[in-house]
Amino acid sequence: MTADKGLATSPTPGGDPYSRTEYRRLIAWTPRIEREAPWLMEVLAEAPDRSVLDIGPGTGEHTAFFADQGARAVGLDASPSMIESAKEYEAQGRGRFILGDAREADRVLEDEPPFGMAICLGNVLPHLTGDEDLEALFGAMNRVLLPGGKLLIQILNYDRILSQGLRHLPLNFRSDADDGEIVFLRLMTPADDGRILFFPTTLRLDPTSEEPVSVSGSKRVELRAWNASEVSGALDRAGFAVTLHGDMQGGAFDVSSSPDLVVLATRGAP
Repeated sequence: MTADKGLATSPTPGGDPYSRTEYRRLIAWTPRIEREAPWLMEVLAEAPDRSVLDIGPGTGEHTAFFADQGARAVGLDASPSMIESAKEYEAQGRGRFILGDAREADRVLEDEPPFGMAICLGNVLPHLTGDEDLEALFGAMNRVLLPGGKLLIQILNYDRILSQGLRHLPLNFRSDADDGEIVFLRLMTPADDGRILFFPTTLRLDPTSEEPVSVSGSKRVELRAWNASEVSGALDRAGFAVTLHGDMQGGAFDVSSSPDLVVLATRGAP
C-alpha cells in the first residue's frame, strides 16, 4: 500500500509543500523496487519503445531503476525540493529530472522524443483534485506516448477506504542511527465532494528517553479520492484501453479487498 511520492501538479503558491518531507528515508526503497521490478519490466517489454516518463517521481527511485535497466528515463515533478533530491541520481547518470506540471507534459517535454511508457506511482494522482485536472493529465499522456504506449498508475483503493470507513494506513518504521526510530503515521478523514483529508505525520521514537515519542513533522493535504470507474472513464475518453489490477505484481483487482488500485492503460492509434 502506498501514499508516498511527490506532487504532479503545480506547486502551491508561496512555497513547496514537500520541502520538508523525507520520502527517501521513510520508504524501504530497495525491497520495494525488488518486489515491483518483475512486473515493471514485463510492462516495459510490451511497450513500443524502451523509454519511461515518471510522473511525480518524488526522490527519483523508480526513474533511477529504469535508467539502470538501460531505458531512457525522465522524471517530471512540480516540487522543486523533490527535483533537487532526485538530481542526485541524475548526477550519477541514472535518469534525468525536469521541473514542470504534468498536465502540460507535452509542452514541458516538447524537446523530448515520445515515450514508450509512462508511470504515475505512489498515490500521486489524488493530488489532482478536479475533473478537469484528470482530463488534462490523461490528454497530455496521450500526446507524449507513442501509439501502443503504456501508462501505469498506482493509487490507494479509495473505494475500499471510504466504504469501510478506514482512517489510517499501516505504520512505517525506519531505523535512524542518530534519532532512534522514525515512524511514519498516515491518518485520513473523508471530506466533501469526493475528497479526502490526508495527514502524513513523522514521529521519532526513542525508547531511552523520558518522552519517547515526539512529532517531527505533520501536514494537512487535501486529496481527491478517485475511484476505479472515475479513473477508467477519464482514460477511456483520452483514448486509452484500460485493465485494472490490485497490486504492483499484476494481480487481480478486488474492489472490497485490494489495498491499491493499479491501472494499466494502453494508448490507442492516433
